[in-house]
Amino acid sequence: MQVLRSGGGRLPFLTTPYTLPAVAAALAVATTLDVLAGGLLRRFDAWAFTGGLPPRTGAWHFFWRTVVNGGQYWLVGGLVGLAAVLAAWRGRDLWLLVRAGIWLMATEVAIRAGQIAFGRTPPRTGHDVLFAEGYLSYPSGHAANAAACLTVIVLLTGASRRWAIAAHVLALGVAVAVVTLGYHWPTDAIAGWGLGLAMAGVARAFLPWKWRESQEPPAH
Repeated sequence: MQVLRSGGGRLPFLTTPYTLPAVAAALAVATTLDVLAGGLLRRFDAWAFTGGLPPRTGAWHFFWRTVVNGGQYWLVGGLVGLAAVLAAWRGRDLWLLVRAGIWLMATEVAIRAGQIAFGRTPPRTGHDVLFAEGYLSYPSGHAANAAACLTVIVLLTGASRRWAIAAHVLALGVAVAVVTLGYHWPTDAIAGWGLGLAMAGVARAFLPWKWRESQEPPAH
């Protein structure tokens, strides 16, 4: 019995560009509900640092310190701005540059709003408390910035699939780094990664259709 397929023999749901952002957003929501309810993931947070914070010396530490820079907002946000300028110049489309700027600001606002709303204490405090004034641990800003900005840089530059995979690997690496370095609880990193990819999905929908169609390969 033959199974009907479309899109060059691939199931369309698995190849749509919005699948990963949708899954990531759902994971971020599920993680948030677990954290609020004190579920299994939040208990895993406590277990992850039962032996204390990791040492901040040695090659292992400096390796992850290098990786975590992939989530520095001034760095990856600046690269998004540069990629947007180049894409707007190439396509003679100032509107693309304006929208990219709006998206950058909206992404930062969404991340900061989440951090302020949850007010979670980081592992360095020795305790895990929500709604504590002055703390901004949940979600991880580095993980969110990496997932959002690196993905959008790929979109803006029309990079190959190989570069897209490399960008996603680096974004995951940043999420791992913030936990490995003891900066964030594991759920902070998961929620940040999910929020970042969700915002990347917003960017794909928000960028001008004319530019997007010129960058993406035609369907077969």
